Amino acid sequence: MEDIGGVRAILPGQSNVDELVRELRRQPRWQIRRVREYITGRDPGPKADGYRAVHVVVERDGCFIEIQLRTPWQDRWAQSVEQDTRRLRHGLKFGVGPAELREYFRVVAEYLELRERNEEPQEELLKELSKLFAATRRYYADG
Repeated sequence: MEDIGGVRAILPGQSNVDELVRELRRQPRWQIRRVREYITGRDPGPKADGYRAVHVVVERDGCFIEIQLRTPWQDRWAQSVEQDTRRLRHGLKFGVGPAELREYFRVVAEYLELRERNEEPQEELLKELSKLFAATRRYYADG
């Protein structure tokens, strides 16, 4: 673990996130140590579980700060995974737990990314999402 502090910002859209990253790169007050773009088509791309965001680690005066930048949809997805990790007592946030539940969240993340870009999901994705939704309802039966 290299950062000693962190902050998360929720911005209206991916273009806003990208603009803020450009601004962070231009600042002379700190040095960018690392940028990880967990976004489709970028480096390293979405995490295997579907997580999407941009993480920027800056250094100033020998201190490392991680800045997590998300859109509202990315944040809602991440918050849902975190809540279900606690509520269901499965390690979803850490890549463990029932396979169909992990796959459900991965597909939901893909769906949300398409919707955020105002793209219509393919019929196959909607069918897969529907099937996974039905398969995961048993985990929520007591809630």
